[in-house]
Amino acid sequence: MDVLDLAKRLGLEPHGISFHVGSQQRKIKAWDRALAMAATVFRDCAERGINLSMVNLGGGFPTRYLKDVPPVVQYGRGIFRALRKHFGNRIPETIIEPGRGMVGNAGVIETEVVLISKKSDEDEMRWVYLDIGKFGGLAETMGESIRYAITTPHDGAEMAPCVLAGPTCDSADVLYERNPYPLPVTLEIGDKLLIEGTGAYTSTYSSVAFNGIPPLKTYHI
Repeated sequence: MDVLDLAKRLGLEPHGISFHVGSQQRKIKAWDRALAMAATVFRDCAERGINLSMVNLGGGFPTRYLKDVPPVVQYGRGIFRALRKHFGNRIPETIIEPGRGMVGNAGVIETEVVLISKKSDEDEMRWVYLDIGKFGGLAETMGESIRYAITTPHDGAEMAPCVLAGPTCDSADVLYERNPYPLPVTLEIGDKLLIEGTGAYTSTYSSVAFNGIPPLKTYHI
């Protein structure tokens, strides 16, 4: 409220507020809590003579990776109930940013296995190096926050956990080390893998020529 009040005193016209409930948000009630806070800001600003008229609900709408997410209609109903609950009949102009929820499952990345190795003869953990990594479009694997579905030419064979890594010489270019990813034991160098659900935050996150590697190519069908 203090920021909006200062804006008013500086001659600006406070129009509304925005929030973000967290990317890949699976809890519909997250918007209810945020809208309750937004409604409080609206009321407190009105007492100061500042009449806000817009709420940006932000993004966070999820897409399906390895876990199911509620259908978008449930989010819409939940958000509208929250708007009615906290704003009554004076619902402000609302803006949403459903990007990931709309396009996340519209993309697939094809990658090739460039190396399969182990850290030592005593270490049973395989390291599978791909021709794409964090810097080539998979930045959201940082902290292993996003776990993509991966299909291989050997699906149906015996599986074993492995660490996935990218092609750069950067020590941060490791995808799933804390929770190794199960892949077929028959996986070979040269195999093409498909990383699914990569329609959001991949090509836009891809670096430009980091370590001499070109940015992620995209093909729109």
